[in-house]
Amino acid sequence: MNMLVQSIVVVALIITILYVVNQYYKYLRAKRKRQETIGGKKGIPFPRILNKYAQKGYNVILRIPILRTVLIKIRKKLETLSVYDEYTLRREVMKIIFSIIALFSIGCIVLLIIRPSWLIVFWILLGILMLSGVLVDFFVYRVENRLLVQLKNYLVRVVFNYQQTKMVDEAVFDSIQYAGSEMKVHAERINKILNDLDSEKELAAYEEVAPSRYLRVFAGLAVLVKDRGDNIDEKNGSSFVKGLTAINKELNDEILYRSKLSYALRSISTLALIPIFLALPTKSWSITNFPTTESFYNSRIGFLSEIAIYAISVACYLIVRKMKEINDNGTEFKPTRVKWEAWLFKKVPLLEKLCEALSPQRFTKKYHELQELIKDANENLKVNELTLQRILSCLAVFIILVTSLTFAHFRETNNVLNHSASQSMFTSQLTEKELMAEIEKNEFDKSVIDDLKEMQTLPSGKKLREMIADQLNLEANDLEVTNAYNRITGKWDIVSNSFLQWWEVLIAIVIAFVSYYIPVQILRFKRKARLKLMEREVYQLLVLLSILRDFEGMSVSIILNWLQRFSLAFKKSITIAIEEFDSGPEMALVKLSENNTFEPFQQIVERLKLTLVRLSIKEAFNDIEMEREFYLEQRREDQKRSLEKKSQIGEFLGLGPLVSLTIIYLVFPILYIAIKESNNMVNLLM
Repeated sequence: MNMLVQSIVVVALIITILYVVNQYYKYLRAKRKRQETIGGKKGIPFPRILNKYAQKGYNVILRIPILRTVLIKIRKKLETLSVYDEYTLRREVMKIIFSIIALFSIGCIVLLIIRPSWLIVFWILLGILMLSGVLVDFFVYRVENRLLVQLKNYLVRVVFNYQQTKMVDEAVFDSIQYAGSEMKVHAERINKILNDLDSEKELAAYEEVAPSRYLRVFAGLAVLVKDRGDNIDEKNGSSFVKGLTAINKELNDEILYRSKLSYALRSISTLALIPIFLALPTKSWSITNFPTTESFYNSRIGFLSEIAIYAISVACYLIVRKMKEINDNGTEFKPTRVKWEAWLFKKVPLLEKLCEALSPQRFTKKYHELQELIKDANENLKVNELTLQRILSCLAVFIILVTSLTFAHFRETNNVLNHSASQSMFTSQLTEKELMAEIEKNEFDKSVIDDLKEMQTLPSGKKLREMIADQLNLEANDLEVTNAYNRITGKWDIVSNSFLQWWEVLIAIVIAFVSYYIPVQILRFKRKARLKLMEREVYQLLVLLSILRDFEGMSVSIILNWLQRFSLAFKKSITIAIEEFDSGPEMALVKLSENNTFEPFQQIVERLKLTLVRLSIKEAFNDIEMEREFYLEQRREDQKRSLEKKSQIGEFLGLGPLVSLTIIYLVFPILYIAIKESNNMVNLLM
């Protein structure tokens, strides 16, 4: 009932705040209209202020890891359902972000005021995590998948209409009526680009906000055919139709892979979170049937076990969510990272020298390996800055572990002194009279322990027994005195040892030392992911080149501009090559090849070198179809292996939290208490 009343109060408060804010905005709009009507002094309109902070906030949030992920998901949703220019798109994204932050902040503050607890904070964060996952599933992934299917069907219709009319603008326009709801928005925008006087400018604006690389390639190809005309070969047919067929082949593979992956990982993310909701019922069931296990759950080990269950479940959930993501490299942009390492070097004296001392010496093999790792991972870092990350990672883990262990000791001491527990594993539920007796015993134990704390020298066992007997007005050899003595000495052992043990500090140091290597492992993971990105991108560039080579008037300069527009992993180096192309085409291509050590991309650059002096574009890329087919088969094989691997990992991650809950939070407490009581019984018999 209390929770229901609190929930009603929170909802009512949120509704009231939203109503007041809405009325305030209405008042401002009415006031502004009155000023405009009477010609009074105009202030700065609210929309202009909102735009200003929205554009600044967008750049700031792009540099915050968790909020950056939410921003990208919302952006992809808006890109799919509507077509804005970049400025308007950022403003609309930030409106949603500001609203989400405001609502969650109000909810968190109200809940913490009503019932302050670290568990409440955890449940709030977990609710945000689950809600974001559900929203991403329903409002991003499903819309993306529908858009891909609709794009595939739309391209088939464009091919059909183009073969009838031989005019690309008419084929695009006539196919709009058959497009799905998501695709129709983009089809109308592409049709507008084709009919615009400055189609190249409109195309560049659309490429900034297009949600899929397939749409960008299709829009660019349509503009190219409209401006330059189609190349129709008697043997191969229309270059435009062949290009759309190549796009559709890749679309088919993408749609099938997404469908299979979604089926393989269905319901696993939900399964991973079930132990979080079953932890408290499991604890209650265990205490009800085995009352003495309550002492375990209230102990330091029980607290750490509870944290372990929550951590395992959340970690598995996040990993499964990450496995379900399929990033289209058209949207995998990387903002400029804030160089907080350099800022720390300036603010903290001698920190830079310390990091340089702990880093490998220059011109050594280890130093060169770290430099290559940073370069391959595409990170803007220096070796000493990487060392700073490793030091801070080590310190952060050590501080978190020491703080958690200290809090666990404090919690265990508090439970021992202020909590009444059953004394036998086979004791049933206590009656009210028995419960009052347990409370009286606990208060007596607490008073004796308080007396022991004030003593400068601890009494011997015989004196302690006599002290307890005096307070109970019983003989020293009485059974009740013996039971009280055993209880108090057991509690005193816990209270007197409620500080960090040397072995706990040692464990924290070992784990912190392991975490020292986490930043390097993250870079290795990024290098592997970037390698996959480059492999996928090279295949896409081959598809693009197989389309462009058939058009008349193609040159190396035009090819580089097209590659730069549709590249991500090689975009920076291609941009540099374009800037230096006029001063020396051959030298620009040589530098482009040197800046990218990825062999398949270097082969493309070598072909472009041949076109400068010997061959035409068509002759240089004459056998590119064979290369493209090879990469297509290779990609299909990689997708097959990826599905098998993700399915196996997904099954493990889905069942792992449940198994951990059963073993760590149910079986282990019962075994632990059973062994402990068995030892006590043996000691009593002896």
